[in-house]
Amino acid sequence: MKKNYKLITASLIVAVANSSMKAQCPIPSLVTASPSTICAGATTSLNATAAGAAINWYDAAVGGTYLGSSASAANFTVNPTLTTTYYAGSIGSTPSATTNFAYTGGVQNFTVPAGITSLTVDATGGKGGTGSSGTGGNGGRIQTVISVTPGQVLTIYVGGAGGNLNNVGGYNGGANTPGTSYPSNVGGGGGASDIRIGGIALANRVVVAGGGGGGGYNGCTENGGAGGGLIGATAAIGCATLAPGGGSQVAGGVGGSYGSGYLAASPGTLGFGGVGASGTSGTGGGGGYYGGGGGSWQGGGGGSSYSSGLGTIHTQGYQAGNGYVTIVYPSCISASRTAVVVTIATTPTISVNSGTICTGNTFTIAPTGASTYTYSGGSAIVSPTASVSYTVTGTSVFGCASSNTVVSSVVVNSLPTITVNSGTICSGNSFTMSPSGASTYSYSAGSSVVSPTITSTFTVTGTNSVTTCSNTAVSSVTVNANPTVSASTSNSMICSGESAVLTASTSATSYTWNTGATTMSVSVSPTVTSTYTVNVSNAAACVGSSTVMVTVNTCVGINEAV
Repeated sequence: MKKNYKLITASLIVAVANSSMKAQCPIPSLVTASPSTICAGATTSLNATAAGAAINWYDAAVGGTYLGSSASAANFTVNPTLTTTYYAGSIGSTPSATTNFAYTGGVQNFTVPAGITSLTVDATGGKGGTGSSGTGGNGGRIQTVISVTPGQVLTIYVGGAGGNLNNVGGYNGGANTPGTSYPSNVGGGGGASDIRIGGIALANRVVVAGGGGGGGYNGCTENGGAGGGLIGATAAIGCATLAPGGGSQVAGGVGGSYGSGYLAASPGTLGFGGVGASGTSGTGGGGGYYGGGGGSWQGGGGGSSYSSGLGTIHTQGYQAGNGYVTIVYPSCISASRTAVVVTIATTPTISVNSGTICTGNTFTIAPTGASTYTYSGGSAIVSPTASVSYTVTGTSVFGCASSNTVVSSVVVNSLPTITVNSGTICSGNSFTMSPSGASTYSYSAGSSVVSPTITSTFTVTGTNSVTTCSNTAVSSVTVNANPTVSASTSNSMICSGESAVLTASTSATSYTWNTGATTMSVSVSPTVTSTYTVNVSNAAACVGSSTVMVTVNTCVGINEAV
């Protein structure tokens, strides 16, 4: 019974452990993007709620790339360039397990637990060894979150510290100095710590914590450069002329040089520190993503750190001793992820009209393709005095700027110069307007020939047939009154042979009788009844006329009694 009891207890422990590994957080709810439609390059805030858990964001419903995390109901900022579906999965807000990997001098492994798609990593590189006159640089620290797949096997390399007062480099990239003349006076470069996925080649590294450069010996201060950061630290120059450089993200650190006549140290390479110069007290560079340069009578450069993960924090010169790798994963994870779509609004492409106006007129710029527009002239309605171009930009209803700027060209044609005659007429006469300067004309009176009864003005509009531009001129017509005249006779009835005096009753500048006389009064002796007409002209040369009749009787002998 005791044996069976132990078996049952062991089974229960395993069951509890597996249950913990597969614990499920609530599936995220209230998953939103605000705003859900944005312009390319703009940002939006994702938000999701999962009670008692945090939110992990991914680009796929299963697996995919881990994009980052946020607290429940907190915003997570993204700026997609294309319409994108994001997925919210919940994870425990407290870790369920922490796995520590200490320095062993060999390869170690970690298998991703079921349901886990991201790991929090804290790793440090090894410190550079101490030399007789220089201290090795501390190893770098890197903290980051990497995406993983459940069941995936991670290969772990924990860097060792460089040897103190010997030239032995630390495990995983720390350099030594083969053939050095002073092996007991220098320190070896510190080794890097890293995690590799999908293989054990250097190209498979997803996290690297750089190691420090070893300390040197030359009677000067020959400290090694600190490991870590995107670029490892340069070693102290000491008595030398060129200090060993730190490794970067693209190349190893340069090798150090003591000066003319001395061998230069080797530069760092991918993963490895450069070795110190042979025949000197130069030391090795620290291992890293790219290693630090080796020294020549001086300390070595520090190696760089690297991460393909998110939320990465670099700390240079952190670790004094062997490196370590710590992996943390959450207490629970949701059984599925909830999707939210962020739509990239179409960028508007606009077009605009151009046109021609006459001087003094307005032109309306009428663009299309967007929701609102901005005009270089300040308004859609312009009144240029000379030909000009206006630029127009557009914005969509979502606030997206147009992909193009368009130009509206407005040609301004000058107005024709119109001239027209003016004049004076006598009442009852007509006047002909004769304009010039245009192709066609229209008249406010309806015709070029007018017969005003009083002094008047008339507007003439002339139009250029090529530009269709019009202008106006004014014709003034002065109307002078005709003189009023009344012709009278001294004797309206006479006998044949007698005479009568005809008189025009007005003062005028000239008189003309139908008898040919040109005086105000004239004597006539008609033999038959006759009608006489007088035409008079005033100072304005206007003419008035009047008629008078003289009756002629045939008279015989003595007058008849009445």
